[in-house]
Amino acid sequence: MNPRKPLLLALGLLLGLPAAASPAAAQKQPSPAAPASASASVSASAAAKAPIFDSDAIGSRQIADYQKVALDSGRRLVVIFGTNECAACRAFNRALHEKVFFKAFLGQFVPVYVDVSSGTNATLMADYNVNPAAEQPGIVILMPDARIMEVLAQGEMAALARKGDAAVQEYFLSRFAKTEK
Repeated sequence: MNPRKPLLLALGLLLGLPAAASPAAAQKQPSPAAPASASASVSASAAAKAPIFDSDAIGSRQIADYQKVALDSGRRLVVIFGTNECAACRAFNRALHEKVFFKAFLGQFVPVYVDVSSGTNATLMADYNVNPAAEQPGIVILMPDARIMEVLAQGEMAALARKGDAAVQEYFLSRFAKTEK
């Protein structure tokens, strides 16, 4: 894996780009000659199938790299344990990336997606008290200094994702830091 990849992903997330943006995904876009309705359905379909998690990434390195971003920015880190095949993970990701919400979310949190389909990353879940047998995604919220604030370890986020985008967004909105006006 390219050692700059986690930093590039972090930069992309800070700019509001999809977590799985890649040249291969860009090549799957329809040609300009395609009708607008076909373009929209192909784009939505491609986005629904685009990978969310980097299966080649080493989770402990990802978390360390993104923790530095969180510390430097004063935002909290959200570690998302899941897989690209997980329907609840896709629903969770869709809820986070809703345009208006995602901008506000990034003002409060730094997300890091850790693929747990491999043995090394799967064992990392235990370090954060996430039950590997529970439905994914497992969520851990850390303070900028890496102290664990909250853990959704038993499939709680999957249950919220099944309720819809608003339920996932409300969970995070209720955890936004209060600001003085």
